[in-house]
Amino acid sequence: MKILMLSHGYPPVISGVTLVVQKVAREMVRRGHEVTVVTASDRGPAYEDQDQGVKLMRVHSRPNPFWSEGRFPIISYDRLIEIVMDVEPDVINTHDSALLSVHLHRLERDKCHVPELLTCHYLPRFVTYYVHAGNVVQRVVEDIAWDVTMRMINGFDHVIFPTQTQQQAFIEEGLNKPSTVISNGLDTGRYNPTGPGDEEYVVARYDLPPGPRVLVVGRLAKDKKIDVVVRAMKDVTSSQEAYLLLVGRGDDRERLEELVDSLDLREYVRFLGFVPEEDLPALYRYSDIFAIASDVEVQSIPTLQAAATGLPIVAVEAAALPELVQNNTNGHLVPPDDPNALATAIRHILDNPDLAKRLGEASLEIGRRHADEETFDAYEKLYRAYSQKIPARC
Repeated sequence: MKILMLSHGYPPVISGVTLVVQKVAREMVRRGHEVTVVTASDRGPAYEDQDQGVKLMRVHSRPNPFWSEGRFPIISYDRLIEIVMDVEPDVINTHDSALLSVHLHRLERDKCHVPELLTCHYLPRFVTYYVHAGNVVQRVVEDIAWDVTMRMINGFDHVIFPTQTQQQAFIEEGLNKPSTVISNGLDTGRYNPTGPGDEEYVVARYDLPPGPRVLVVGRLAKDKKIDVVVRAMKDVTSSQEAYLLLVGRGDDRERLEELVDSLDLREYVRFLGFVPEEDLPALYRYSDIFAIASDVEVQSIPTLQAAATGLPIVAVEAAALPELVQNNTNGHLVPPDDPNALATAIRHILDNPDLAKRLGEASLEIGRRHADEETFDAYEKLYRAYSQKIPARC
């Protein structure tokens, strides 16, 4: 089977979406399929490349003012048609919510029909974080974003959502096409509480403080609301010793560092920057709590990784996070934008070792339900079903 995938980015550009696209593409190749991925060039000019058998067509790109690493793919509609005609895919799966999917939406009615599946990693509320205006204007912008998104998304044959929460939100907004929930998944063979036993190196490599350690993993971006966790740590460290480990890179780092300095938290907050995949599981194992304050998560791979590693989790009660964090079962849910509530939840776990152990054990059960193999099987089954149901024709 020939599979064409579209994505705004692909490693070395790192985000939850790019990593999902990469692992699904690699696995489909491993299972004997031909996979081509159209994505933004990480360099600017277009070029072609290979990644473990995956053919990469990196199209011309331009800087993204909201994310310096995640460049915008720039491709004409005619050029996308040429790629489709050249690849002759049996099915197309786009993970993009912008230009690539808009062009793909036109393809069916203009030139030919290939089964078109959209994996949606996006909530329209996300755009309001980059609109510097009052609440009324932000609501208007979100309404417009929903309207544009729904008109585009209803043009696909099938829509895939990582969580039931996200699927239900789109159904309530007027989704009228078949849809499926497929978890983004994770490698539970790597993310688990028992490592190879030689992972003490991470303590020295990243100069980890003695603990307890509160871990945050993700892009340092405004929409991730890491500043809420930083403010919570001011409250936590006022009564006990604890350290915040921030893993990730991004355009918001300077602002976060200024916040850390203004709160006199430099001793307690460590910016670890980009951490390669081979070191991440060990960092989870050497942490005591995982925290996340983002309220636009459609699933959150770092939260999945924390659960599979057996960490108690403190998260905001928003978007899809309550599917992974069950209040008082494997962690605590707190209101969004409330550093005091976040601090109280963190302190409660740190002050109660028996509770932390019980919450961590419950996290393990939740994490195990999202093994990569289930994700790969579900994607392959859907690809096969649509390639037979709607034979490609151009």
